[in-house]
Amino acid sequence: MRLILAKKKKAQSLIEYALILAMVAVVAIAALQLLGNNIGGALRGAASTVGQGAENAGRNACESMGNGFEWQPVGDDGGGNCVYVNNGDGGEAAGG
Repeated sequence: MRLILAKKKKAQSLIEYALILAMVAVVAIAALQLLGNNIGGALRGAASTVGQGAENAGRNACESMGNGFEWQPVGDDGGGNCVYVNNGDGGEAAGG
């Protein structure tokens, strides 16, 4: 009789551990789903900030090159190109 009771207690403990594990898994999945959107939003915001900083750095570098260089926006994403526009001032392109 003792052997049967010991097996029942062991089986009961295993079932309880399985239920606890399942509950922890459900809570973890729910937390990840709730936080996933916030994490994604934060990463999109960081990417936007980095992109804007890079565009500003390019524009500032272009403007600091002197006469004849101007920043020309390309598209709607804030990007652009630094181009040399010969205004007839006799200047040379940088590195040229």
